Amino acid sequence: MAPNILAADAAGDALTVALEAGGQVLTARRGARAKHDESLLPAVESLLKRAGLEWEDLDAVAVPSGPGRFTGIRIGMAFAAMAGMKLKISALALSRLETAAEKCSADDILAALPGWKKEVYSQLFRRKKSGLASVEDAAWTAPDAWPALQAQAEAKGATVAFHDTDARDLLAPARRRLASGKFPPFKPFYLKPAGYERPGR
Repeated sequence: MAPNILAADAAGDALTVALEAGGQVLTARRGARAKHDESLLPAVESLLKRAGLEWEDLDAVAVPSGPGRFTGIRIGMAFAAMAGMKLKISALALSRLETAAEKCSADDILAALPGWKKEVYSQLFRRKKSGLASVEDAAWTAPDAWPALQAQAEAKGATVAFHDTDARDLLAPARRRLASGKFPPFKPFYLKPAGYERPGR
């Protein structure tokens, strides 16, 4: 029987939540004006109600470890850690860059995510029989330097997968991780110092 997986992504400007259960996927989104820490629990409870499930019916919870908005990463990971502990279920923290790469079927993939100041987070992956493997460390690239990095990767045969991921995108990699039993470390993935956070967020 397929596991019931809850995913929540508070690492971007918008808060997104997704629930995979009983062969269907339900999603919810709260706009950038909503405070993620206040909106997360109501959004999850709304999805559970729509699916006719209780918290105890969940088998796993997945959130992004980053890179992304620092406060949002902390909110999501604190939520997953608490849910995992209280419900005694698996809590997964997944890289947003790896999640973006998962959406591409190419063998060599430069996964990229937009930052809020038009900077780009990126990382090169290679698809192997065992799954995706990182080829280079993740990087933060200024807007004016990104075109050259993209062209360089494409010249080497890599496919650029530029995606702004959300909670629904976490479901497939979470499902694969659960099936394999190989979980990434449960720790935040930051690429910029905390002082880079948008004022007031």
